[in-house]
Amino acid sequence: MIKYYLIKKETFESLNKDLITFKISNLDGDKIIIATTEIVNDRTRKFNNIDTCSNFTFTNHIDWVGDGTGVSVDDIQTTQYIKEIDN
Repeated sequence: MIKYYLIKKETFESLNKDLITFKISNLDGDKIIIATTEIVNDRTRKFNNIDTCSNFTFTNHIDWVGDGTGVSVDDIQTTQYIKEIDN
């Protein structure tokens, strides 16, 4: 089952990247939202579902996209995390 988390960059480094399906960093690069099948205990926030996760980015758009919008549910579902090109 996919879970959605807000985590610190340091936490992301310790996770199994093979289990991550989506990732977006905030504009400052110090916080990350992920979708994963891994249970993450060292987290800032766990979202109840994909809708709550998406709504968080719209409510806090200045931190995530900066243009008055957010990350849609469709974007979270269709944007695949590719660990080989993640730096």
